[in-house]
Amino acid sequence: MDIDQRFSEDVIEYILNHENDDLYTLALKKSPFPGIEMRELVQQIQGRRIARKKFPFLVEHEKYFYPRKESLEQASSEVTANYKSTMVVGGSSFIDLTGGMGIDAYLLGRKFKRAVYVEPQPNLYQSSKYNYSILGFTQCEMIHSTCETYLDNSEEHFDWVYLDPSRRIDGERKTSITKYTPNIVALQEALATRGKNILVKLSPMQDISECVKELNGIIKIVVLSIHNEIKELLLHISPTTSKRPLISAIDISGECTSEFSFDFEHRHLKVDLAELQQYLYQPSPALIKAELHNRYSNMFSLKKIHQNTHLYVSDTLKEDFFGRIFRIIKNIRLSKKELKKVLPDMKANVISKNHPLKAKDIIKKYKIQSGGNNYLIVFTKAPFETAVVLCERIK
Repeated sequence: MDIDQRFSEDVIEYILNHENDDLYTLALKKSPFPGIEMRELVQQIQGRRIARKKFPFLVEHEKYFYPRKESLEQASSEVTANYKSTMVVGGSSFIDLTGGMGIDAYLLGRKFKRAVYVEPQPNLYQSSKYNYSILGFTQCEMIHSTCETYLDNSEEHFDWVYLDPSRRIDGERKTSITKYTPNIVALQEALATRGKNILVKLSPMQDISECVKELNGIIKIVVLSIHNEIKELLLHISPTTSKRPLISAIDISGECTSEFSFDFEHRHLKVDLAELQQYLYQPSPALIKAELHNRYSNMFSLKKIHQNTHLYVSDTLKEDFFGRIFRIIKNIRLSKKELKKVLPDMKANVISKNHPLKAKDIIKKYKIQSGGNNYLIVFTKAPFETAVVLCERIK
């Protein structure tokens, strides 16, 4: 039975009415619909729940068919896909060679006159074909094929080629760009003949230096974070370019977007060290992943507390800093007696940077309750001394 035939008004009503039910309890019940198993109904309910946070634009489409949870987790969020759409500009043709759930192909490709979606898995191909009809994405051509087979059998050229290679192969998570599927390192010559521009989405864990070593024509590297959590590493490749790569750290938090970019080859900078001062700065994770933390902090004339401890200090407040800002209340010793004095309720947010003990170890050892307005920050300062400060967060 086709997907659209399965989504009768009664089925949709059932899914909407049970959207807030306990899924484990629901899964044990018998399906009220002949030909539709309860696990399929639970899959749709679970999909709608995930969509409310990750793809909110889909919730208004009640007939949208959600694939299995693994596909939803692999897919880009609406926020990250919309950001990528600001990178994919110019030209009239777009192809997604790793279609998957189809979120990127839709949100990136809908502004192009011609869009193509390529996907080898039959279930994902069929569900995306159905969903695009629901979304009105009529200019998209659907191709049931692997990326490799398509590249072997087609000579069509596109203004933009997009790939999101899988990092999980046979249940094992890969960490090298040379091990992903499809293997974009092995395919780069074929890709260069198919696309004027190529955009690749990679895992936040991917080594950036390996990308630059293995891939030709990278003109921009983007470390993209949402609310200070790194979500994607993006590579903009232009096969004919002679430009040196630019690297950008970007964080999107609500309506606010913070960004800092620099020449990749000159991103490193050694900064001066200093003793603790009134304000303590913790760079955004995106800055650290991009190895731009020293370069960026130097713009604010900030000093570092240790070359390997990515915390910076100043006596005057730098409100526009890309990251978190703390005001130091007191230097303390890490002991139960001292902690009880400054934290009567033993409640604080604990941060550990370049310290022998991790935050979770400190919380467990000293029986600290996480949360509240106080921050306990432990770290190593120059030359090689450990330190503990009680802080309040001001940004």
